[in-house]
Amino acid sequence: MVDTVKVWFLGSLRSRIPERRRVTLEEGVRFYHDGFGGCRAEGELPKLLWRHNGRLLASQGELDEAVARFRSVLSQRVRFESWQWVLIDLVWQFETRAEDVILAHQWLRFPGVRSLPSLICGGKEISWRGGRLALKFYRKAEDVLRVELRLAGRQLRKRIDPQAPLSFAELYRAFRAEVLKLPQVQLPETRKHSLADIIANLPLESQNGAILAYQAGRTARAASGLKRDVSLARVKRVGWNLGDLLPVENPPPPVNCEP
Repeated sequence: MVDTVKVWFLGSLRSRIPERRRVTLEEGVRFYHDGFGGCRAEGELPKLLWRHNGRLLASQGELDEAVARFRSVLSQRVRFESWQWVLIDLVWQFETRAEDVILAHQWLRFPGVRSLPSLICGGKEISWRGGRLALKFYRKAEDVLRVELRLAGRQLRKRIDPQAPLSFAELYRAFRAEVLKLPQVQLPETRKHSLADIIANLPLESQNGAILAYQAGRTARAASGLKRDVSLARVKRVGWNLGDLLPVENPPPPVNCEP
């Protein structure tokens, strides 16, 4: 459930570490201090257990063990008692045709992020990036899609106590609540002559051209509405529904992959 984390704390060094420079410690943990006791550290928790992040932290026990290792690495170099979380990446992986799902979301907005998503590497990744809130879908492995939600600063503090131990259940609830803010397809009876459905059924290489042709002489609002409807029609076609894939109480069985 958790991948990258960043923490801030006050501490005193046990050994000499250059100040105002990010240094990589044991097991890939990155550390920075300002020379006056202010410290920051970050690391990928799954890598601390399994040396790679293709396997998901899927229980409270695994999360606690990874955090303990993160803390242990830092304790060998710095004396400190407590910290606060300043950034957490929440992730889950799904078995599906990743490129199909990514391209289907091309024109959908994510609440909390002003701009449309960025499509990267011809459909291998899509991201919605805000200042302290970001969502990303990308192809992790063959037929494995990774959904990654970044919470930082105020966006993180709104959802968890940054000074409390991480709760797997609480983090899953935050992850589910945020990703379900993407427009969900309710699968109503399709209108027989919906232009969005017609465009969504065209070959991918023809869809952008059809949308450009529609835009000619129309308002930006009308063009934006069509793009959204085409994306929803695409999502419907690939059968992707996060509301079904993410049960209320617990995450679905983890989909892991090797590095």
